[in-house]
Parts: sequence; C-alpha cells; structure tokens
Amino acid sequence: MKAKAKSAGLDGIVRVNEAGCLDQCEHGVTVVVYPEAVWYGFVTLADVDEIVETHLVGGTPVERLRLADGCINTPTCRHRGGVSLGLTR
Repeated sequence: MKAKAKSAGLDGIVRVNEAGCLDQCEHGVTVVVYPEAVWYGFVTLADVDEIVETHLVGGTPVERLRLADGCINTPTCRHRGGVSLGLTR
C-alpha cells in the first residue's frame, strides 16, 4: 500500500503505516483511513489499488469493503464469535 500511495503521487500527503493490533481480528486484514475513520475489513492485496485510487486519491470510500459502524468495537458485531480462515463480509 505504501508503494501504491507513493506511485499515486500521495507521498508527503498521505501516511501509510503498519499498525499493531486494531482489535478487529474477526474482520481479517483491516485498514482504517483517518481522519474520516473509514474502516475496511477482509482486505486482500487485490483491494489495495482500489482503496488507494478510489478513496485516497478520489476521496470516495470503497463501500464494498467498508465495515458497518455496528461492527467496529462492538460485542454485537455479527462477525464476532470466532475467527476462521473462511471469513466473509
């Protein structure tokens, strides 16, 4: 994602960094974009270009990857209850 953001001309405008635990294991690989606090879940390498181009460059969140507000740090998220390799949105 760092390389893609840099190649999109966002170097010095957008900071991409690795984070420790975001407490979202039930959502697989998770990306959060601030200051909007848009959370993406179940992100794959195939999704990186779309996140960078559509959201970071274009300003429009990628809705198909976006986690519902009710899934962020809430015990009622439908994804809670166990993590498996076959997670789906």
